[in-house]
Order: sequence, then C-alpha cells, then structure tokens
Amino acid sequence: MSPGDLLAALTWRDVVDFVLLFAVAYAVLRVLKGTRALPVFLSVALLAAAGVVARELDIVGIGVLLRYVLEYIIIILIVAFHQELRRLLIRMGQRLLPQARREATETAVEGLVSACERLARARVGALLILEGEFDVLQICGHVGVRIDAPLRPETLVALTVPHAANTAHDGAILIRDFRIERAGVICPLSTQPLDPRFGTRHRGAIGVSEDSDALVIVLSEERGEIRTVEAGVISEPLEGKQLERQIYEWIDRPPPTAGERGGASASRVDMRIEPSADQSTRAEVG
Repeated sequence: MSPGDLLAALTWRDVVDFVLLFAVAYAVLRVLKGTRALPVFLSVALLAAAGVVARELDIVGIGVLLRYVLEYIIIILIVAFHQELRRLLIRMGQRLLPQARREATETAVEGLVSACERLARARVGALLILEGEFDVLQICGHVGVRIDAPLRPETLVALTVPHAANTAHDGAILIRDFRIERAGVICPLSTQPLDPRFGTRHRGAIGVSEDSDALVIVLSEERGEIRTVEAGVISEPLEGKQLERQIYEWIDRPPPTAGERGGASASRVDMRIEPSADQSTRAEVG
C-alpha cells in the first residue's frame, strides 16, 4: 500500500487516536523526566518494540521470551516503583486541584516555621530534612522509625523534645511531600572543616545536603538559632519570616535532572504555588 493509499484510508477517528496517544506519551515522559523510572520506562518500550519485530519476523524463541517478560513486568514495576506511582497520583491530584495544592502547601510551611520558632525559643536542638528529588534514605546510616503523619507543629515538637522515652529525638526528622515520614534518621557526617561552634548535628545537616537536593533545617540548642543547609552550604541564623522565604524559594526551584545529584530516585511532588499578594508582601518585609 502506497503512502497515498494510507492517507486516503485515514479517518478523523484515526487522527484523534494518534493525537491522544502522542499526548499521553508526552505527558508520561514529562512526569518521569529526571527520575530513575525514565530509563526503566524506555527499556520496557524497547523490549516491547523488540517483541513486535520478533513476531513480525517470526523469530519464535525470542518472541515467546519477550512476551512472557512483558506480561509480568507490570507487576514488577508496580512493586519496584510504588513510591513513584504514589507521588505521581498525588501530583496529578494537585494539578487537577491547584487551589487545594496551594492551601495545603501554605498550611504545611506555616506549621513547619511555627514549630521551628517554638523549638528555637525553647532551646531545643533539631534536624529537619525536607526531601527533594533524591531519596535521602539511600545515604543515611539508619532510616529511623516510620511516622507517616501530617506536618503539624505539635507533632514536630513532640518528636524533638529530649526525653528518655523519646528514642527518636537524637536523629533527624524526614519530611517527604510535606508529611512527617520518619524520625530518628541518622545522617552521614560531612568531612569538610567546620566552625568550632558547629557540632555533630550541623555536620550531619551538611553531610546529607552534600549528597542530595534536600533543604535541611538545623536548630541549635546552645544558641537557639535556626539555620538552613543546602548543597553543603550553611546559612546565617534566620528569623521565622526568613526561614519561610527560603522554604518557598526551595519549593519553587526547578527539580534537578538525573545525575545532578548522583541520580535522582524519587520525584519531588510539585508543591510549587503562586504566592498570594499577602505572601509577597511578607517576603519583602522579611
């Protein structure tokens, strides 16, 4: 059949079908860009193409093998990438409901800043990790205990108060998708020379930020200071409004591509928001 015959046989349904398939494929690639799922997805696509070629060329052995692999690979991918699938569904929901996304982000950031201010006033040391694209648990010596709770000031304060019964207060608190994911996480210690004022907590904050794209908040119990650490660089002491502004700047920053931080393994949920006029005014004052 000549190309002219193919074009003549096309109907409007075929065109709509092709456009929808292209749009779905493009959307999937956009979502998977910069994550470890993208090369896997491309590998599966290549296997599927090889299976089609084997069937057309009547290569029985390879064709049967690829068919069985593709039949079971869906289950394997669901098990291996359950975190990415969860984040993908959350991201889709946030894009469908942008107002709900904005309100959820504002509430979470407000609660986080409030907890840091309370801990700083009480001179309670703490280490809070805001996970980005990279799964920081891959570089931590101990993953702590699972919490999986909403990000509320009361919960953060309760997890960081030093007490013999609170076995998780010595480690870091991992915040993932603006939920409290884990507590008692042991961070890798940085080997770079530090100011003598900084102790093990600050060294751990710098260490985890050196090998990830996380924003780390560290509170000093000796001085009651709030500092942030990103990419191995520690900030000056911050007030509450300054901390809030830094968190929003980190949220709005485009996620790194694969390889910029040693290869990302988890997708940062799109929590970016359009700041309201009130927020913009507060940021300028801070």
